[in-house]
Amino acid sequence: MNRKTEVALAIPMGVPHLGRVVHGIREYAKMRTQWRFLISPETHDLPPRSLVGWRGCGVIALSNSEEDEQVLSSLNCPVVNISGALERSSFPRVRNDYRAIGESGAAYLWERGFRRYGFYGVEGLWYSREIESGFRGYLEKKRVSIKRLQGASSIEGKALWEEGQEQLDAWLLSQKPPFAVMAAHDPRGAMVIRSCERVGLKVPMDVAVLGVNEDSGTCETCRPALSSIERNGFEVGFRAAETLDAMIRGESVAKETILPHGNICDRESTQTLALEHPALESAVRFVEKRYRKPITVEQMAEASGKSRRWLEQAFREHLDCSPSEFLERYRVGVVVKRLEDGIGLSVGMFANEAGFSGPRQLNAAFRRSFGKSLKEYMSC
Repeated sequence: MNRKTEVALAIPMGVPHLGRVVHGIREYAKMRTQWRFLISPETHDLPPRSLVGWRGCGVIALSNSEEDEQVLSSLNCPVVNISGALERSSFPRVRNDYRAIGESGAAYLWERGFRRYGFYGVEGLWYSREIESGFRGYLEKKRVSIKRLQGASSIEGKALWEEGQEQLDAWLLSQKPPFAVMAAHDPRGAMVIRSCERVGLKVPMDVAVLGVNEDSGTCETCRPALSSIERNGFEVGFRAAETLDAMIRGESVAKETILPHGNICDRESTQTLALEHPALESAVRFVEKRYRKPITVEQMAEASGKSRRWLEQAFREHLDCSPSEFLERYRVGVVVKRLEDGIGLSVGMFANEAGFSGPRQLNAAFRRSFGKSLKEYMSC
């Protein structure tokens, strides 16, 4: 093989969100290069330290530590980093907007009526601090504070699995239900769910839990399944490959390429509303039972036993929307859930299934929620 076409992917292959990154890299390479990829035959994991003395065309790596930085710097080839573990990297980096991930997580949980929050992060990892900063910043604008807990990082293999379990249990028990926890990534979210089970807290009724990465293996083996924010891994991989290709050709590239995250995958761990007012809960339950039929705000107020004016104020205060906006949001959520379950229907049938008057109303609702029609949403 011509060594000038060999590219090393110093990325674990068995992790779902990193698999999407690798898919993006390979798609770019297939379209625009003659690259061949260096792989580890048994473990499918090629850590940077294994590349000492390697001579090839370039590297796309998770540079998670100072040791990784030193090894990769010793290679006589271009390197692109896709890790946010370190605040500063010696190499051009392609990453998500971590603060935006935190902000989106906070907004998602706020819409579910939660007013007490926690963040479970990881000591020493910069992306964890950035996600927490976005999460905290959004909630501080709402005049809400958050409780935080940090676990020891296992990146360098020094932390034992059991380390911090009792601390996590005690931290969760110190909160007043209902409250919501955002974790820095999905395995930490899974740890929160297991801890809730140990200490007798119900997910999501007592504690809603949201992770990051959309690692389906982790999320779907939790009980209940974990909701998560997707990192848009394909685009990260595609842009990382594009950056490396430009570097190999001797072109200048950006020091940092920051990309938006993907969708929030809604699962059982957050499928609840934190409603501490019985009348408001009655209105919401009315929507949940009757959403397929035409519903007016007056009917919602009648179900709550309160006036329309009271209901409007209650929805604004507790769910940050009007009653009609909540109804639309609920119906959109029904369609999204059907799509996630693999149910394929026409736009008209989806509209009927979710209680919209027709495709035009459904598409208008999707544009308000996602900036795109249902068909455009389905093609993403």
